Amino acid sequence: MSETSRQNWDDASVGEYALGVMPHAERLRFAADLKTDRALQKRLAVWETDFAPMTGELADVTPPPMLLSKIEQRLFPATKKVSLFQRLGFWQAATALGFGALAFVVAMPRLLPNSVETAPLVAVIQGETLLVSASYNAADGTLNVSRKRGTEAQNEDFELWVIAAGSAPVSIGILQAGEATLIKVPEALKTVIAGSTLAITNEPDGGSPTGQPTGTILGTGTVIEI
Repeated sequence: MSETSRQNWDDASVGEYALGVMPHAERLRFAADLKTDRALQKRLAVWETDFAPMTGELADVTPPPMLLSKIEQRLFPATKKVSLFQRLGFWQAATALGFGALAFVVAMPRLLPNSVETAPLVAVIQGETLLVSASYNAADGTLNVSRKRGTEAQNEDFELWVIAAGSAPVSIGILQAGEATLIKVPEALKTVIAGSTLAITNEPDGGSPTGQPTGTILGTGTVIEI
């Protein structure tokens, strides 16, 4: 979206800005438009409200002194020191691939009280006619799914699948009509959901009759830590 105009910010871009993972140059253009575009301000407020539950109960915590160096060692395991320009190149690549490690580092001071393993998990599932955000609550094993765009056809349901690396898709539920769906993640998937792909297909009323996707893949997104 290198040539985005003032009237042309789509929902995915607004979500990227709300999460803090929009590329720097694009973020500057967005922020400039945000000052005068009241409709854009309202759309951003909706995204920020949706993401607020992920941080609302977390108190500000000063990171341990060694946390930054541990994160750098984890992200840049090479023995030689990594230059600032090399790091910037890494972040640009990660952003181009989706919401990646950049979001993790941006949110680190507020969201990681003890270690990187405590980071919340989120995904943005996007397709040509579909936009859905999801946040995973490890404490109770639930996935909070919020639909931004997309409507089922008559006698069809939207079915949500988890695809772990090297594994077949596993259905975890049908999206409820309207915006919000709370889904209990099966015990076997709790340890692999981070890094997995979430996909939504359109299936016959009641879900896939075969236990595997039979309809069109409407959108996909990767579950990442922030």
